[in-house]
Amino acid sequence: MYMRIGDLLESHSSQCIFTGVGVDGERHTCVNYQNQPDDNCLQGQFPVREVLYSSSHQQIFQAVSPLLTASFSDLNGRRPVIIASLLFFFVSSIGLALQTDFAALLVLRCVQGFASASGMVVSGASMIDLVTRGERGKYMLYSSLGTTIGPAIGPTLGGILTQYLGWRSIFWFLAITAGVIIITMLLFLRETCRAVVGNGSLAPQSWNKCALQLLQPITHTPDYETRVTFRRRPGIVRTLKMLLDRHLALLVLCNSTSTCASSAIVNSLTTLLAKNYKLSPLYIGLCYLPFTFGGLSTRWTAGLLADRLFRRQARSVGIDVQPNRQSPKQLRRIPLERARLGLTLPFIYLYCLCVVAYGWVMDYNVHLAGPLVILFLCGNASGGVSNTINMLAVDLNADRPASTRAAMTLVDRLVSAGAVAAVAPLIDLIGIGWVGVALAALMIIATPALWTLYFQGQIWREAKAFEED
Repeated sequence: MYMRIGDLLESHSSQCIFTGVGVDGERHTCVNYQNQPDDNCLQGQFPVREVLYSSSHQQIFQAVSPLLTASFSDLNGRRPVIIASLLFFFVSSIGLALQTDFAALLVLRCVQGFASASGMVVSGASMIDLVTRGERGKYMLYSSLGTTIGPAIGPTLGGILTQYLGWRSIFWFLAITAGVIIITMLLFLRETCRAVVGNGSLAPQSWNKCALQLLQPITHTPDYETRVTFRRRPGIVRTLKMLLDRHLALLVLCNSTSTCASSAIVNSLTTLLAKNYKLSPLYIGLCYLPFTFGGLSTRWTAGLLADRLFRRQARSVGIDVQPNRQSPKQLRRIPLERARLGLTLPFIYLYCLCVVAYGWVMDYNVHLAGPLVILFLCGNASGGVSNTINMLAVDLNADRPASTRAAMTLVDRLVSAGAVAAVAPLIDLIGIGWVGVALAALMIIATPALWTLYFQGQIWREAKAFEED
């Protein structure tokens, strides 16, 4: 039986979902990538060690929080988790803007990290609810729009606000932005979780309706067969057990090495630009733009190529992929691993070259144009790697997209926290050039896992399906 994804969701509702995903992600990552300029300013109010300590704790909470909310959203809906995350973020931002005590600063930054990661993971799952596998390539950009734009908007706005209004204005700006988005979500954001609304023909819980739904009640004929059901109730333990699956374990391994490299680049950039080029916080923020534009360009590289390769692999087994339709039996026959990893592998090798180039360009202190060009290529390559790996992960776990993203986020955030803590001492010890070589070597060492999945993944998947049947 075919499942019509989003056919019964009105166009303005879908547009609101994607707008919410992009803006919400942008707001969250504004904090994540603002940590360097923001922390430099906080160091005038608090000791340096304490500021770095608070940043590390924030990333740890960003790693753990999706485990607590993702399984709830897969079972009870995306909308309540997104709105609750926004409310927590709103309150914590106001508290940070008024704060002078380090203990309170630490607690509030942890709350902020908890809210941002939860909202980001679940809002991405909303996109997966609406878009079929054959069309996810071009739409993955929208679900990761905040993560992509964040590195540019965060440092740039942070630099402008800090330079003219002081560091507290950063948190006032975030609080105001969160307040506007909360109102928008309450008015227009509809539930998309297939365990709640099926293909959009089922009404959500009475407390889970937006203002627009209260004014315009759903009038479609309910199709209860499209509602996703679970053999076992989703929970934290089941989410963690997903990491034991061979497919997801290999994907997480490779994705974590790419995340490690990206975190090292982003978090070392501020210090290196200030040291080598004597730039002000405002100009340092502007230097993040090439990385962002490179990430945005994946919409026309990895995005379009991913959809094209998916259709090609489907045709190789005699399946014609139709827009907005998918059959579980057909999807079992499609070599999903080859369709996604056929792009991941070239992108990860390209990223290795870019990371090495970034390291030595910064080490030799060449003209500023050199690092900016390399940053653009790094943004494109890293976006291609992360998007295609995440696409395959949710393709293999379509009934639990939020839990899948939460499990991957747990590892990514912990690895990112380790990279942030280690990059500065390593640069002091061996130099940024050799740090780039080490990061590239780490990614290359992990690529045999992807090759194994490329050739053996479908065989493992068919064997697992046979056992379950």
